[in-house]
Amino acid sequence: MDNLFIQIISGTPRQKHDPVSASSPEYTILCAQAPTAEDRIALLMKRFPTSTEASSAQTMCYLLQTCVSASVSPDETEHMVEALVEFANHHPTWIETVCWICALIHYYCTDEVTVSIFSECGAPSVAVRALKDNIQNNQLVLAACALLSHFNLYPIGDGISQLARALQAHHSDLLVCKMACRALAEFTSYVMECPDSFVSSNKEFLEANGVEVLEKVLREHIGDEETTRYVARIAANVTSSGIPSSLESDSKVISYLAEAMGRYADSDLLCSHALHVFSNFPNSPYIEWDAVATLFKTTESEATILEAFHFLCSVAMNVKTQKQLIYSTGCLNRVLELMRKYESSGAIQENACSLISYLSFDSETITSKITESDGILLVLKAMQNFPDNEDLLVSACAALSGLTFNNLQGQQVIIQENGVARILDAMRSGKSARVQENAALAVGTMCWNSDLKADVVRLNGVELIMKALEKHYTSPGLVKNTCRALAQVAFNCENYRDAMCEGGVIPLIIRGMAQHPSYDRVQMHGCVALSYLSWNSEENSANIARNKGYGVIIDAMRNHLHNYEVQEHASRAIANIGTAPFEDLDMAPEQVVAAMRRHEHVSEVQEETCRAIVTLSLVSPAYKEKLFELNAVECVLAAMRNFRGNQVVQQESCNALAHLAYEHAKLNKAVTEQNGVEALLIAMKTYVNAPKVQLNACGGLSALAFDNAVAQKQIYDLDGVACVIRAMANFERLRMLELGCSVLGTLAWNTEIKEKVAVVAIPEILKAMRVHYQSPLLQKSTCRAISQFAFNSENNRKLLAESGAIPLIVSAMRSHITTDKLLVHGIKALTYLCWENTQVAEAIINEGIEEVLEKIVNLYSSSQRVYGEAVHLSKILFRKMSSSPQAKMCSPPFFSPVPMSQTPGPRVTRAENTMFPSPPAQTDENVPHFYTVPQEIIRQEGRAQRNQWSNQEHHVRGDSKGDGAGRRRRNRRRGGNSSFERRPTQLETQEGQGAGTHHADPYASRAQEIDNCASRPLSAEDLWDDPDPKTYHGNRRLGNLNWQQAEFVRQQNEGKRSPGEVPGRGGGRGGRRRGNHRKNGVGRRHGDQEKDH
Repeated sequence: MDNLFIQIISGTPRQKHDPVSASSPEYTILCAQAPTAEDRIALLMKRFPTSTEASSAQTMCYLLQTCVSASVSPDETEHMVEALVEFANHHPTWIETVCWICALIHYYCTDEVTVSIFSECGAPSVAVRALKDNIQNNQLVLAACALLSHFNLYPIGDGISQLARALQAHHSDLLVCKMACRALAEFTSYVMECPDSFVSSNKEFLEANGVEVLEKVLREHIGDEETTRYVARIAANVTSSGIPSSLESDSKVISYLAEAMGRYADSDLLCSHALHVFSNFPNSPYIEWDAVATLFKTTESEATILEAFHFLCSVAMNVKTQKQLIYSTGCLNRVLELMRKYESSGAIQENACSLISYLSFDSETITSKITESDGILLVLKAMQNFPDNEDLLVSACAALSGLTFNNLQGQQVIIQENGVARILDAMRSGKSARVQENAALAVGTMCWNSDLKADVVRLNGVELIMKALEKHYTSPGLVKNTCRALAQVAFNCENYRDAMCEGGVIPLIIRGMAQHPSYDRVQMHGCVALSYLSWNSEENSANIARNKGYGVIIDAMRNHLHNYEVQEHASRAIANIGTAPFEDLDMAPEQVVAAMRRHEHVSEVQEETCRAIVTLSLVSPAYKEKLFELNAVECVLAAMRNFRGNQVVQQESCNALAHLAYEHAKLNKAVTEQNGVEALLIAMKTYVNAPKVQLNACGGLSALAFDNAVAQKQIYDLDGVACVIRAMANFERLRMLELGCSVLGTLAWNTEIKEKVAVVAIPEILKAMRVHYQSPLLQKSTCRAISQFAFNSENNRKLLAESGAIPLIVSAMRSHITTDKLLVHGIKALTYLCWENTQVAEAIINEGIEEVLEKIVNLYSSSQRVYGEAVHLSKILFRKMSSSPQAKMCSPPFFSPVPMSQTPGPRVTRAENTMFPSPPAQTDENVPHFYTVPQEIIRQEGRAQRNQWSNQEHHVRGDSKGDGAGRRRRNRRRGGNSSFERRPTQLETQEGQGAGTHHADPYASRAQEIDNCASRPLSAEDLWDDPDPKTYHGNRRLGNLNWQQAEFVRQQNEGKRSPGEVPGRGGGRGGRRRGNHRKNGVGRRHGDQEKDH
């Protein structure tokens, strides 16, 4: 009877077995009493109520023997099993009887309906209790394991734990291990009808030390293919359940499975399970690549092929260092061969496309091989053969994205085969977000090619992408890929960009970003898209602002502080701001500076944050104040130090320093004190041949030197003049020459260095005037620089006159008569050049200046500044010469940088004391400079001036804004090739200055004054040109100790002397004392001049 028991247990339900002869006289008598099987079963069932433990076991043996040799109806089977389960529950300790009962129920578990009925009867509980109470009985464990293997869809209590215990106890018994592993393989497998049990079953097995048990079984019975196959299946289930287990990549289980694959290469099921395990541990050191490659290249089993695809995909995704093994072992060729061989298998085509997508990513060698082997054609054909298989479309779109990325040959194949249309068809037919997501991925990659981008637009691909984003904005992956695709379409193509914006793309992107604030890739690609869409477009920038897009961008920076890519692209988007509302940008300076500090060693972040600082500096003066409070200067200079070898960082940092320092006293001081001049000059010396670095650095020097004697001296001491002149010589771009002249001219306000600078600067300035005589902007800058060098320096005036400056100035004025600012600076230059020099005045007249001035007076009769300067120059010139100007040019000017009462010659109004031209009055006496004048002299001069122009001051200041409105800066790139221009009639006013003794921070008070006076945001066109009248121009105290003021002080003192005192002699030019060659001092001097006229 033991043979019958083993046959039943190890066989399948209702399996035909060899007839069993009469095993005993009692069974022979039973057969005689009940000849038919039905009668025998009925007779035996009646014996159970009165049987003992021994007799009941004998009865169960006869009953099983009868059932095996007869055909019992389902109803009779159900009644019999129900009675036997009840009997087993009443006698759980009758081990042999329970063993036969389990064997009989196992024999009749033929289908799901029968198993369900048996489960309702409580059959599984009999087996579980048998394992729990009698774990050492081999036969009972065998029968219980066989019975439980049928109930994987039904609750069995702690049956899985009991099976693991049984396996642990009998790991050396092959038959028990086989039965237990078969049962555990069923319970740990994923079943569609009961998906929730998959995780719980595997968790229970692992908690029962299941991995340790599997290792013991493999060690003992790896020579048995069936047992090893069950163990491999269990391991595959466990590792796929997602539950942390003790099974690791270096586990002995994987080692045994790798050995088993080599032993049983012809066992498709075992190899499939082993490959499944390897897929979950692709970096295991025990995986034999030769065995895997051999299996993959020789198997014809679709199941094994699919598992091999899964394993290779896992390797390509997770172990990039081993991607090359897939290529070198010949697996890549096998993939393409299988695609050709199994064209009708959607599963194989799908998995092959998935593997190709991973292999082609970031591997030029593999991508080229696939392309040369017509892999792209195979993918397109799979999409054509399975247009409704969304899983395949997802993988195919991903494969096309990988195969066309940075692969010109692959892009040409897509163009020739109309691949864009195939992808867009997938978007039209695919309903799921995953199809739209990967199709957008492919489109975004292909748009790097201008021809493919044109195909996308022509075939309405942009509309499809926008529709997908609108419909599936809750899908983070789709939002990421659609933003990426839209950004690529918009990149460097204004027509496509504007059409997208008109179609409403901006609100869709912003909504997608707002929907997924914690997903960094969405935020990054969203910022990229918005930055491209707003590039150089005021309308699109305003559209982003209307939809609260800049608030979303700043939130992205705040939510992803440690993601440098988000910080980089968000800063770029901020850098492209046009006229965004102030409240949306309130936190922008803080986030930008924080990004610079947190990612100080990431060059891309430093580059874009510097650009953002430039934009914020232009949008509002309040942002510049915030940037000062946040010590943005320190961050910019740190970027320059950390990336001395990065040209772009140096270029953008120079531009940021220029905008920070411009017309903000506190920031100007901060840049100066933190060695900003040195940093700018180092950049210029390092990148001698980089035009944008030179241009932006010159802009920074110009902004720093403005009204900053300390910076002026630093520029000179650090050989900055040579750097500027070299830049002007190397890059004869107009803007470079303009800025170079601006820097050199600003240095001329420093009396300590102006004559030293002039020796090398004036030839370059005049050279620029000669070569670029057709550029009004450059001519204006050169005239301005000449006027600054000529002011208050006899040596410079002589150098300029001898170098041919006069004909160049007059020619510039004549050629550009409609450029009012050029005229103002040209007139001032000529005024300073001819001051008290009849010979120079005659030279100016000989150049035909009278005709030019007449045209200016006629053309600018309504412009007080230009008209006044022209009349002023005419008065000076023709007072020195015998001829006289026209009558209408003799009237006093409405306005002059030097009040009429201060000019030598005939007076329009009478003055008690002679006044001399002096540099502009310093409105802020607290700002420190190299030179100062005693406060008493300043007060005396102020009182004398107020007496002379008290009736004119209101009229002069009332027109200070002129007739030109400041132009609003648009989204052009700052620095580099930008062109800046100041308001055409902006005036340089002179204001009286007080003599208070309160000592406060001079830079703080200066900044407050500028902020109080500012009536509009400064634009890029304002930079490095004539400043706002309220902020004035030059070193406002520079030249206070010049000869005109010394003469004025002398005259003041003369008025206090007694008649007998001998008056002191006047101060010579440039501070040198000079003798008075006339007898009557100042009074006789004026008389002599009148005689000359």
